[in-house]
Amino acid sequence: MRHEAHSPRERDRRQTRARRVAQAILLGSGVASAAFVGYAAATAPVIAPATVPSTTTTTPSAPTTTPPASTGTYRPPTTAPVTTTTTCYTTPSGSTVCY
Repeated sequence: MRHEAHSPRERDRRQTRARRVAQAILLGSGVASAAFVGYAAATAPVIAPATVPSTTTTTPSAPTTTPPASTGTYRPPTTAPVTTTTTCYTTPSGSTVCY
């Protein structure tokens, strides 16, 4: 059996054909992957992150003073404690958010 050498033109045609087949395969697999991701995203249930309320704590802050009465007699100022309410939530991942 005799092996005939291919001309450069035949070799180039074979390489071009192989390159186009490889590109078609890669393009087809990319399109199929994108279609699957789109389908999976469309059919997946939407899960909202749940928050679990924790106990509410009261933190005292600096007291405020009331101005003296304007009756002409001096009365020393009185102080009243001011409290603020802080609410904290714990997320399912374990982090705590307070406001």
